[in-house]
Amino acid sequence: MATLPVTVLPIGAKSKEVEEMIEVFKQAFGPDPLMEFCFNRPNVPRMSKEENVAKHLERMASPQFVYRKAVDAENPNGPILGVAVWYWVDDPHNSTQNIPWGDPSLGVHLECYEASLGALRRWRLNHFKEHNQPFIYMGILTVMPDVQRRGIGSVLLREGLKEADRRGLPSFIEASPAGLGLYKKFGWEEMLKTTVNLKDFGGDDVDCVTVGLVRPAGAKESPEKETLH
Repeated sequence: MATLPVTVLPIGAKSKEVEEMIEVFKQAFGPDPLMEFCFNRPNVPRMSKEENVAKHLERMASPQFVYRKAVDAENPNGPILGVAVWYWVDDPHNSTQNIPWGDPSLGVHLECYEASLGALRRWRLNHFKEHNQPFIYMGILTVMPDVQRRGIGSVLLREGLKEADRRGLPSFIEASPAGLGLYKKFGWEEMLKTTVNLKDFGGDDVDCVTVGLVRPAGAKESPEKETLH
C-alpha cells in the first residue's frame, strides 16, 4: 500500500482536540483483552470522559510531555490520523517523575496489572536508575485503522527520535507482539517480556503478551517493512 504523505504537528491543548485524540486511541487499539480486563471491566468504576480529557490537558501543560499528531499533508486542518506521546525523564532516580501516567486509577484490576504492565514499569524504573541514565519513554504510538501500514507510524517515530538522538538519550517502549517489527526497525531491542493468562485473574482463557524494549541513542533505522497495528 502506498505511503501516505503526512505532516506532524503539536496536538492543541483544547478539549475538542483532546477528545478527537482519545477517539483515535479507541479506534486504533480496539478491544485489547489485557487493557479491557485491567482498565475497563464492566460494572467497575472508571474515569469519565471529562476526567480523561482533563488529565491529558494537565499533562500537556508539563514540559516533560510531548504530544504530536499526524495529519494529511494536503489537509493539515483535517482529522487526526495518528498520535505519538513522548515523555522525557530527566532524573531516573525520581520515582514520581519516572511514572508518567501516575499510579493505577480507580477500578484497575491491580493483581493483573502488577503481573503485566506493572512488571515492565518496575523493570524500567530499576534499569535506568542503575544506569543513572535520563531517558525518553515512548508512551503512546497509535494510527487510525484505515490508514495503518502506510508509513504514518514511522513518520511519528522519526520525529521524536530525532530529538532523542540530539539529546543523546535512550528510549523505552512497551509493545504488543504486533508492533515489534516496527520498533525493531528503528533500533529498539527486546529486553523483557511478560505473559499473563486472564483466567488466572478471573477472566477469559486468553494469553496476553507485553514486551519492553530499549533503543540506544543513535540507533540506525533498518529498511524492514512497517508492521504497526
